Amino acid sequence: MTVRIPVSADTLGRSRFAICAATETVGGIRRRALRRQPAHLRRRLDRAATGAEPRSLELLHGLIPHDHPYTPDFLTPSPGRALVSVERAADVVRRTPPDEVEHHLDIAFRGRAIRPEVAAAFPSAAAYERWRRRPMPPPVADALRAGPAALASRAADALVDYFTAALAPEWDAVRAVLQDDVSHRAEKMAGLGAGAMIDDLGDGVRWRDGEIRIARPYDVVVDWATDGFVLVPSTAVDAQVLFSAEHPRPPVLTYPAHGVSRLWGSSPEQGDDALRELIGETRAMLLAGLDEPRSTSELSRDMALAPATVSYHLGILRRARLVRSRRRRRVVLYQRCPLGTRLLGRDPGDLGEN
Repeated sequence: MTVRIPVSADTLGRSRFAICAATETVGGIRRRALRRQPAHLRRRLDRAATGAEPRSLELLHGLIPHDHPYTPDFLTPSPGRALVSVERAADVVRRTPPDEVEHHLDIAFRGRAIRPEVAAAFPSAAAYERWRRRPMPPPVADALRAGPAALASRAADALVDYFTAALAPEWDAVRAVLQDDVSHRAEKMAGLGAGAMIDDLGDGVRWRDGEIRIARPYDVVVDWATDGFVLVPSTAVDAQVLFSAEHPRPPVLTYPAHGVSRLWGSSPEQGDDALRELIGETRAMLLAGLDEPRSTSELSRDMALAPATVSYHLGILRRARLVRSRRRRRVVLYQRCPLGTRLLGRDPGDLGEN
């Protein structure tokens, strides 16, 4: 099952990159339930827990699932320019037409109308049921009682509140990583072509036979992308590229940015110069980035290093018994050992290590 975006030369010429603060905010909220958070996401969650309004957290957690692939698309409007502030994005969210809000809620929540065009994208009713809508959380139902426009307005305010508490303190550093990723992609496209650049966006996305193909549990042909598509880098998504499309707006692909490791060192516990002097800059960053099991390719992408370089340094860390590896299907995953965690100045018990 596949989402297909036919790409003509004209479509490709109109396509562009964009950086969006709302997309970055929503991406971090989606990953809130990870047992072991990357350092930069953990900092955001900690700030939000103490600095954001409880009502904002409740509403956003209700709208943005941590265990389902669909988030109502009106929360991440298609960026209209190269850099979209959270305030500008929130203005667009606030002005979302009520029927569009209703449409997205119908897709997201159980007990609401089944949209025929959505159900038709799945191979069967059973497949649609397996994809499953979720029950509407009480904070969303409460906000919706005043109507879809009121819900959109409250969601817009909550996005600004969350961003201000969680992301604003390091937004300049995050934005620099995202802008460098755009430059990296542009250089790759100039040197190897658009197809190679798209193939490198993340898991499940490929350029084949004049179209972008995105692996999904349903079939959709996005045949209205005459104004091109938008590529949005994010430090808050994993290897799976996110996709949204609302006719007649350009489809948006949100993909994992290179160089996320630059944000790991913003944490005081990971900025230990003595540790870097002891084991080296690259190995210290790798060690800090293994709060959760990760593959060589994931670390390579996040640190903007060649896979061979990552493998070399992981081998040294493994021989020193600072990391361990295990195979999951065809992928070898690396995880920090308790000794490595202590070397970083953390308590292994806090991370559930044994």
